[in-house]
Amino acid sequence: MNRQTIYNLIQKHQEGRATASEKQALTNWYNKVSNETSEFPEDEDSVREEILTRLLSEINFSKSKSFRYKKWAVAASILMILSAGTFFFVGKHKQNVNSTTALNQQIKPGGNKAFLVLANGKKIFLADVKNGKIAQQKGSQIIKTADDQLIYSANSGTPNDGSIQYNTIETPRGGQYQLLLPDGTRVWLNAASSLKYPVSFNSSKERKVELSGEAYFEVAHNKNIPFKVVTNKQLVEVLGTHFNLNAYPDELSTKTTLLEGAVKVTAGDKNTTLKPGQEADLTTTLKVSEVDPRDAIDWKNGFFRFDDEDLEIAMRQIARWYDVKIIYEDESVKKEPLAAVTTRFSNISTLLKMIEQTTGARFIIEGSTIRVTKTKQTKL
Repeated sequence: MNRQTIYNLIQKHQEGRATASEKQALTNWYNKVSNETSEFPEDEDSVREEILTRLLSEINFSKSKSFRYKKWAVAASILMILSAGTFFFVGKHKQNVNSTTALNQQIKPGGNKAFLVLANGKKIFLADVKNGKIAQQKGSQIIKTADDQLIYSANSGTPNDGSIQYNTIETPRGGQYQLLLPDGTRVWLNAASSLKYPVSFNSSKERKVELSGEAYFEVAHNKNIPFKVVTNKQLVEVLGTHFNLNAYPDELSTKTTLLEGAVKVTAGDKNTTLKPGQEADLTTTLKVSEVDPRDAIDWKNGFFRFDDEDLEIAMRQIARWYDVKIIYEDESVKKEPLAAVTTRFSNISTLLKMIEQTTGARFIIEGSTIRVTKTKQTKL
């Protein structure tokens, strides 16, 4: 099975949507990878590393600068599903054996939830409407599919008078959604994000949308009508390409990561054109670096990825997905480094326990609030 198929099966399994045959396929794949060579060493840690290395090879990750973390972490979700909840994190601290964590509450992960705001101001919670036709607007009709996607299709029965109407799709904290725009561009929207877009591009000289938050775009090619994404800090211009754009207002930087094609990123009087495998990072200035672009879309495939970053940054992602409030009782814990790749579909208590085992953080869940303090750790 290829990487994307594996990801899809893991996500469906975690969401409880996998069929019996899909569960068996995932189990068969895991057993094949973990047993296809000679006997494992007797040492338990060596056994785990051997299995994970084989899983990683099968998923076919490239050896980027963070490969040392991926080796232990990428396949953790597979092992958690197929074994007894095994989870691997890589950090800079030994396991926290003295933790007295209050993590008994089961806060569930996010899911496919979004609001559609029509041009006339009507707001529709998509989880509350039946599959099929939701609305009809000039030049197109809006359809909700059985797998929670929103599709715009051309409607020849409704004339377009040349005026431009805009709809907005909004994902709440704890939500995500997939959208097929009228031009055939496909968009995956992460939690706490919004996308404003024309109902029809027929009368436009450009395809312009406005993004707040994070989205992955697979832009339909049209050399005559450029596709533009506007955020509060920059403009991204493309003709047809695949890229991820992280533009949360509460983050210090805006990141544009290119997987296929080419994009032009403009911020103020500065601009740059990205090639596949490059990322533009806009903080105070616009900087370009070489990356593994697949890392940027792990969220779309059902994973959290924390590449040795500050705990505070990681917790903002967790807070958006689980719709919780984070309170730091010890400010110094915000700088604790965290390196991990793990599923986004476990209960939050499971995730936080694992973070405790590899950082100096301690978590207490009180309703929908997570209190974070610091526990003494012995560094390696």
